[in-house]
Amino acid sequence: MKLILLILIVSGYVIADGQSSDNNGVWWVYFTDRGPDLENRLALKSVELIDSPSFERRISAGLFEADELDLDPWIDYVENVASLMPSGSVRTASRYLNAVSVCTSSDDIDRIKNLPSVDRVSPVSISTFQPPVFYPIMGTTSGLTSFQLSQIHMDDLHERGWTGQGVVIGVLDSGFNLTHIVFQQINVILQYDFINDDNDPSQQSEDPPGQSDHGTAVLSLLGGYCKDTFSGGVPDASFILAKTEDISDEYQAEEDYWVQGLEWVEENGADMVSNSLGYIDWYTYADMDGNTAVTTIAADAAASRGMPVFSAVGNRGPDSGSLIAPADGDSVFAVGAVDVMGNVAQFSSRGPTYDGRIKPSACALGENVVLAYLGETEYSFSNGTSFATPLAASAAGAIHQAHPEWSMMEIIDILEITALNADSPDNDTGYGILNAFSALKYRSLTGSVRLSYSGAFLPYYPLTIIMGDSTYTIETNQSGWFAFCPGELGSFSINDCGGDGIVIPVSGTLEEAGLEVQVFVNQTTGYESPSVYPNPSTGDIYIGFDMMNGPNDVSMTVYDLLGQTVHSSIRNAIGPGSFRAPLPGEAFFWNGLDDKGEPAASGIYIILLKIGEATHLIKFALAR
Repeated sequence: MKLILLILIVSGYVIADGQSSDNNGVWWVYFTDRGPDLENRLALKSVELIDSPSFERRISAGLFEADELDLDPWIDYVENVASLMPSGSVRTASRYLNAVSVCTSSDDIDRIKNLPSVDRVSPVSISTFQPPVFYPIMGTTSGLTSFQLSQIHMDDLHERGWTGQGVVIGVLDSGFNLTHIVFQQINVILQYDFINDDNDPSQQSEDPPGQSDHGTAVLSLLGGYCKDTFSGGVPDASFILAKTEDISDEYQAEEDYWVQGLEWVEENGADMVSNSLGYIDWYTYADMDGNTAVTTIAADAAASRGMPVFSAVGNRGPDSGSLIAPADGDSVFAVGAVDVMGNVAQFSSRGPTYDGRIKPSACALGENVVLAYLGETEYSFSNGTSFATPLAASAAGAIHQAHPEWSMMEIIDILEITALNADSPDNDTGYGILNAFSALKYRSLTGSVRLSYSGAFLPYYPLTIIMGDSTYTIETNQSGWFAFCPGELGSFSINDCGGDGIVIPVSGTLEEAGLEVQVFVNQTTGYESPSVYPNPSTGDIYIGFDMMNGPNDVSMTVYDLLGQTVHSSIRNAIGPGSFRAPLPGEAFFWNGLDDKGEPAASGIYIILLKIGEATHLIKFALAR
């Protein structure tokens, strides 16, 4: 938007509002170079970027200074083009492409392409957009989205509190209506309508019917949430929304709006993009080489800034090579569709790219996907790689929350190598169905921190991890879970880091598949009453206690309400300390079996706990 305003002020011509006349076409005009005084302009841009929302992400991608992709097309070149269009106008400008899109006549284009600053011209492509069919779900039941999340193991991440908090996701689509109940808590930090050139990307009076349906459905699969009924993959993420797709028959050229939206999302600090639009119009299969299609070039440019694009591979299957741009990009995560049985959907586009690379990258559910798009409380299901894409993007967003030490481009690689068919990828499903939980654990220590006597999770609890000569300080999330990749494998130990209580050290060996552990913290001070955890229990029971003096013998006997002994255990010569964690050598453990090895019946039981000369009676319930 900054470039558009600059051009308006300097040259006095008007950016088109997106509708072309019957006699005008929409063209890309590419410039030969970036203009004069390049070194000084790059230095000034580097300083400007320090205060930009994208700065930290760029640093994580190793981009410490501005490069040519950060510079707008040289203003004199743009003015020269505008001066040769008496009946036309400049629509958009792209720093990634060093180009402008113009809406003008063929005669004007013939003059423009002879300018010495113009490298070439080409038509602006249209999308492959076909309005999806939505099938209403009658009534509302709990867990509508459970399967589509569990198929890619997003449920495991949600259970551990990894729901996208702190992650910024850009979404490029046809528009977004936020009236549905699933959007009541969504955090939209920026939004723009590039078609109508305003700040409202919802359905507007001048839009064709259904303009915003597709984008609304896609957004629901990312950030929608309604307790016990519906959940997108990253309901706690923040979103930047760009309306770039015009679904009307009157106007057929949006590729330039897509590029403009992508650059706007990137400069405003998005960590990644979910894109369910595709372009193939003027392109042939030979152009699906990762270096030709405009949206592909732009998507790869965004990835070079540390912001990868998750893009639908297309719905033109099952023929080989039926993928669409920008899914052919080298750095684009192309998403295919599978059904509930895990089989590739018939319609899902196939690879390879023209230069022989495997596509799609991986898959998520794309048939009978439950979503929200219409009204305030209604739900529907639909089909398409459009709806597999936000599910896959959600996996990346949740993992980025869990692993801020990983760049987004590293996460793309990890998602591929931990997917279902990573050992034998093909051009139907790529590396296979995503496994977000395996990606979370890859070469990582993950786990929870809990109170030893109750099992309660401890949020924001600090820990120290020691591996060889390296020491790392980490903290649990809001749900009491942590994930950390130390960048090395081998022996480790987890210890105190100044939190409230005493961490019971955990040690082990970290291997490539990762390791999930439970860390327990004793927060008792002095002698407190014995504890039973959990209570009631379905089987395993831990009886915790404190020992003030010692060594002493400690015995535990379980009685039923008739006074009959069900189980007994004794530990000899126990020294002072707190023994409450459900770990070997800590709390007493009973597996719910009697001394004959049979499961004890449901009911109330009494524990007689003797600690030295002291005796304690504890009541608990067993519920089978």
